Amino acid sequence: MSVGATWSKTSKPRNKHVSVNPCTRPWTGIQIASHVCVFYAIVSFATVIQPEWLASEGLAKMVLVGTYWLVIVVDLALYAYVCAADTSYRPSTLKASLHGNCDFEPRKCEDCLPDITRTRVKHCQTCGKCTEEFDHHCRYLNVCIGGRTYRPWFVFVMGLLFLMGTSALAASSALHAPETYALWLLSPAVFYLLVFLQALVAGMLTLFLMSLLGQHLYFVFEGMTTLEYVKDQAKGFPALPPRGWREAVHSGECYACGEDFSTLEVEDPNEVWFCTVCQADIGKAGIEFFTCDRCDNVNVCPLCRDTARDPSIPVVTYRVSSLRRRADVQSGKAFSGTAFGSRVSSQMTGRESKPSRNTLASLLASVEGHTGDPVRRVSICSSAEHAGVEPLADTDEDASSSGSEDERA
Repeated sequence: MSVGATWSKTSKPRNKHVSVNPCTRPWTGIQIASHVCVFYAIVSFATVIQPEWLASEGLAKMVLVGTYWLVIVVDLALYAYVCAADTSYRPSTLKASLHGNCDFEPRKCEDCLPDITRTRVKHCQTCGKCTEEFDHHCRYLNVCIGGRTYRPWFVFVMGLLFLMGTSALAASSALHAPETYALWLLSPAVFYLLVFLQALVAGMLTLFLMSLLGQHLYFVFEGMTTLEYVKDQAKGFPALPPRGWREAVHSGECYACGEDFSTLEVEDPNEVWFCTVCQADIGKAGIEFFTCDRCDNVNVCPLCRDTARDPSIPVVTYRVSSLRRRADVQSGKAFSGTAFGSRVSSQMTGRESKPSRNTLASLLASVEGHTGDPVRRVSICSSAEHAGVEPLADTDEDASSSGSEDERA
């Protein structure tokens, strides 16, 4: 039995990443900082700016104050919905199924049980679940944004931009005419300190939110997700295995154009390479894989190459650590004596490697939100850090069971 066939009817997926309620999940440092900044800007406006505005006879200021609090109420409702909504992938809720679709076949997630029959379904290591229509994992709310929550999140950000923009303009106006404010009459030093800090915090948040909304307006116009932009992938990523790929790959040919595959190993883990069958991150795994020199984006990991030999074996998306370990076990068998030829490096394929994404995409991934990879989390109840980073090797129990499977293979 091949290594790819270790997923049998008697074996069960090891669901080590259990979905955690976002309301009870430990808060991250950036999540705490963002909430504190927004809270300060709103409280400072309510306690310092609002009394003078309400005392004035200007109708415009009174209307603006009423609108300000109305937006706060709406934003709080949207915030609660986005944080509490279940974005988990649930096949039973889907209207469309691939049973009658001859173009694709389902794939499985290493950690989740159901067959994935839709594109753009990604397993978030931070949330411990597969999210449908995955866009990004928001650092500042610490929840996955996608599917049912993308539009409410977008409107929430618009409302937050209005609140921060109003707070910033109000603070700037107060600094130019402080004599009408009660706090300035009590203590000018305290007034300037609090209002200047409000203007600074709200102004920075306003610039950030404007950039964020502008970026997502571009995504909406282009019909792409944050993940597709950050990972430099085509629309519909993560995708599904195309029908007929098994026969072609088993013969060592590209399922798109029929050309013979060549082997490739990327030494730089920052280069973006994904298996177009199972959607595993083969670039980050640093393993040798099969690629078509003619097609722009047709790559097959060694586990899918092995899976192609038996149609009864489902396509499984493995984590980087599992993919590397399983590929290392079968590397001597999969790459010797096949129709794929000898091992070649990225410099010998004649194909230009994709450069590292040290551009706006990497900036967006690090600032606006990441793509569901593990992060370090800080509990608000204690000073101890909770490491959410997935270890390179699996646990001892998992490693022993997987090792026995590989030995049987």
